[in-house]
Amino acid sequence: MKINTIFLILFTISCGANVSAQKYKSTKSDEVSKIFGESNFTSNKTFYENIEKAPNFTVLAKVLKNESLRKKLENQEMVTIFAISDEAFLNLSKKNRDSILDNTLVINSVVKYLAVPGRVDSYALKNEIAKNAGTIYLKTLDGQSLGVREVNGQLQLVDSEKGTATVIASDFYHKNGFFHIIDKVIFPPKED
Repeated sequence: MKINTIFLILFTISCGANVSAQKYKSTKSDEVSKIFGESNFTSNKTFYENIEKAPNFTVLAKVLKNESLRKKLENQEMVTIFAISDEAFLNLSKKNRDSILDNTLVINSVVKYLAVPGRVDSYALKNEIAKNAGTIYLKTLDGQSLGVREVNGQLQLVDSEKGTATVIASDFYHKNGFFHIIDKVIFPPKED
């Protein structure tokens, strides 16, 4: 009787260890996808791969063809990006739009200003805003502060000059984080 009990205990421990180890063998994760307009964005693609053929992001995709900028975003373990839609660029005057897009330093700093280390969804943003009297400040990839507040149920970004951009669609996954779509271009603080 004693040998049977010992054998049963050892067998149970052995099976438990094997089953426990098995759950860590698979690196495949389920794909999460979400549609915006004509585009289907998925968690199995990088941010750039998601937007490169999306009709609402032709300008941003062109900007991210800059390999060093794209790698800066892709090399982050987790990153949340506030993606500028084509409509946001079109809302600028032609002169302003051209001066921004023709200056690599300016457009790169704008994109990095709208990227925040970590994986931050809209629920977490709204929750923190409620805890912090209406506005929170996120540190961007370059260490700048980006304000986020909630106005009439919508998230709104606020730059250092009080310029604002509204999040028009949120919680899209990419390979290493989230992205949210904004309706305006906002700018990092001017360097002195």
